[in-house]
Amino acid sequence: MKRRTINRLLVVLACIVALLGIGGWLVWYLNSFPSAVEKAGLACKGPPTPLSTGQRFRLVSWNIQYAASRKYHFFYDGGPDVRVKRKDVLATSDQIARTLVRLHPDIAQIQEVDRRSDRTHQIDEMQRILGRSGPWACWAWTWYHRSRFVPFPFFHPLGKVDFHLVTATRYRIDAALRRSLPQLKENWIRRAFNLKRAILETSIPVQGSKRPLVLLNTHLSAFSRGDGTLAKQVSILRRRLEALEAEQTPWVLTGDFNMLPPTDRPTRLGKEAGYYADKHNPIKTLFEHFHSAVSLEQYRSNPERFYTYLPYGAKRTDRTLDYVFVGRRVDVIDVSVDQQPHPLSDHMPMIVDLRIHGL
Repeated sequence: MKRRTINRLLVVLACIVALLGIGGWLVWYLNSFPSAVEKAGLACKGPPTPLSTGQRFRLVSWNIQYAASRKYHFFYDGGPDVRVKRKDVLATSDQIARTLVRLHPDIAQIQEVDRRSDRTHQIDEMQRILGRSGPWACWAWTWYHRSRFVPFPFFHPLGKVDFHLVTATRYRIDAALRRSLPQLKENWIRRAFNLKRAILETSIPVQGSKRPLVLLNTHLSAFSRGDGTLAKQVSILRRRLEALEAEQTPWVLTGDFNMLPPTDRPTRLGKEAGYYADKHNPIKTLFEHFHSAVSLEQYRSNPERFYTYLPYGAKRTDRTLDYVFVGRRVDVIDVSVDQQPHPLSDHMPMIVDLRIHGL
C-alpha cells in the first residue's frame, strides 16, 4: 500500500475518533448523571406546625403531568404534541393550586413538576403552585429528568428539561435525599437523554416518637414493556422499606407506580395491555410485605372507586396507577381518589388521612 494511501486512511481514522470523542463529550455535557444517593433540595420558611403521635394528618399524592392540562395529546402517548402554550401552563398551575387548597393537605407529594423546562415556557411550576396553594413550612425537591437539550423527538425537540418530584409540608423537614432507581434497558445515548427515575425521601420530626416520619415520593418507569426495569425499581423500594421497618421508623410511600393492582387484568385494556407486560406484576411484592392504604380486597370488590388514571380523550378514569403504602407504625384512617372531572392532568389526586403510633 502506498504511503499516501496510508496517510489518508490515518487522517480519516483520526477524524472518526475525534467526532466520536466530541459526540461523547456533548452527550455528557448536555445531561445530568446522579449518584446512587445524594442530597435533595430543601427550603423552609415561617414557623412549622408540630406533628405528634396520635395526631390525624392528611397527605395528597398527585402526578400533575407538568401542568400541561388535558388539551394536548403528547408524542409519548402516540399524539403530535410536544410543547404547551404558556397561557395553558399558567392557568393549569393556578387550578392545581386551587385544588390543593380545596383538598387541604398537610403534606403534598407531587410528581411531574417542570422547573424552567422549555416545553412549559421555563415556568417554575414548583414555586408557582406552592406559592398559591397554602402556607407550606418546608418543601423538598429532586430532579428525575434533567438535560440542557433533548434532541428528541426530531421533528420538534424537547430542548431543555428540568423535571422534578416535590414534597411540601406544613411540618418541619429535617433532611431530604435523592435515591436513584434503575433506568430502562436502552442504548447508552437514549439512557443519557431519558428519565433517570428516583425516590425523594424526606424526614419529619414527630413529637412523642424517637424516630422521624419518613416520606418517600416516587414515579416509576413507564413504557418498560416487561423489560425487567420495574422489578428492579421495586426491589430497591422494598429493601429501603424493610430497613425502615427494622428501625421501627414510621414511613409513607406514595407515587405513580405505572403498574396495575395485582387484582387487575391488563388484557381488558386492549392494545394498551403491552404497557403492563411484566410476566409477574412487580407491585405484588409490595402488597405481600407491606400495608397498602387500599387493600387488595377493596381493589377487587370496587376497583372503579380507586381508578387514578384518565387516558387522553377519555371521560372517565379506567385504571389504577397511583398508590399509597404505609409502615406498621402508621394507621390509615381514610383513603379516597378525587375523581371530580377536571382538565388538569391525566392522573387524579389520592387523598389519605393518617395517624402515627408512638413506640
